[in-house]
Amino acid sequence: MAWLEILAFITVPGILFIISMALFIDWLDRKVYARGQNRRGPPFFQPLYDLVKLTAKESIIPEGVSKFWMTVLPILFFWTALTGALMIPIAVFSDDLNVVTGFAGFHFDVFFVLLVLLSYGMLIFAMGYVTKNPFAQTGATRSLLQVLSFEIPLSFAIFVPILITSDKTERFVLGDVSKNLYSAIGETPLYIIGLIIAFAISILALMAELEEFPFDAPVAHTELADGWLVEYGGWRYALIHLGERIGAFFIGGLIVTLFLGGPYIVDTSIPFLDAFLHIIFFTIKLILVITLMSFLRTLISRIRIDQTVRLSWRFVLPFALIAIMLTLGFKLI
Repeated sequence: MAWLEILAFITVPGILFIISMALFIDWLDRKVYARGQNRRGPPFFQPLYDLVKLTAKESIIPEGVSKFWMTVLPILFFWTALTGALMIPIAVFSDDLNVVTGFAGFHFDVFFVLLVLLSYGMLIFAMGYVTKNPFAQTGATRSLLQVLSFEIPLSFAIFVPILITSDKTERFVLGDVSKNLYSAIGETPLYIIGLIIAFAISILALMAELEEFPFDAPVAHTELADGWLVEYGGWRYALIHLGERIGAFFIGGLIVTLFLGGPYIVDTSIPFLDAFLHIIFFTIKLILVITLMSFLRTLISRIRIDQTVRLSWRFVLPFALIAIMLTLGFKLI
C-alpha cells in the first residue's frame, strides 16, 4: 500500500496534479479576465510556455543584495504554497482520520492553514525587502499591510463553517468540516445566512491575499513597476509565479473545502469510484470559485492601499463579526 500512496503523492491528487491545476488556473484566470474585456485571451498551453521561457532566461542579482536570500526565499515561497495545497482534502483516504483529507492533513489543521496564509504574506514582504529596491520595498510594505488587514476578518470567516460543524467533529480537520457541512446545514437551515456572509468575506480576503484586482496595489505596474517582484527574473521569477498559481489553488481549494462541501456530493461506497468522483467534484467547484474571483476583478479597478485597509477594518471586519454572532446564536437556539 505504501507504494500506492507514494505514487498518489507524486501524481493524482499529489504534486503533479497540483502543479497541473495551478497552470490550468493561470490559463482560466487570464481567459475569464480577457473575455470580460472583450478579448480572446491566451491559448490553453500559454502558462506552460511562459514557465519554460522564464526558466530559460537569465536571473540577475543586483549589486549589494544577498544572493542567498534572493535564492532561498523564492524556494520557501514555492514550498509554503505547495504545503498549503497538499493540506486541501481532494481524494486521499486516511485510515487514521477516517475521512477524505490532504496528504499534509492532520488533527486541528483548520487552524494551521491560517499560519500558512500568514507565512505566505510574510514571505512576500521578505522577498521585496531583501532586494533593497525602493519600488520593491514599497510594494512589500503594501503587501504586508494588506495581508495583516484582512487576516483577522478572514480568520473570523473561516471559523463560521468550523462552528457549524463543531458538533460533528472533535478533531477540527479540514476534511471533517467539508464532510459534515451539508448535513449540519440540513439540520439547521438558518446556518446558511452566516455561511453566505462568511463566503463573501472569504472571497474578498483571499483576492487580497492573491493581490488580484482591485487589491493589486503591492504590484501596481503603473506605480511600482511590478512592486516586490521588480528585481526577480529567470528561474527565480518562474518559481515565484508558479508559487502564486499554486497559492491560488490552495486558497480556492480552501474556499471549496470550508464553504462548498469540498469533494463531497454523493457517496457510492465504492472506494475507487468515490476517489474518482471526489476529484471531479472538487475540480468543478474549484473552477467555479476561480471563475467568480476572475470575473469580479474585471468589474472593479484598483483601489489605493489606504482604501483597502479602510475597507477591511470598517466594513469587512464588522460583517465577519456579524456572521460569527449569527452562527453562534443559531447554535445556541
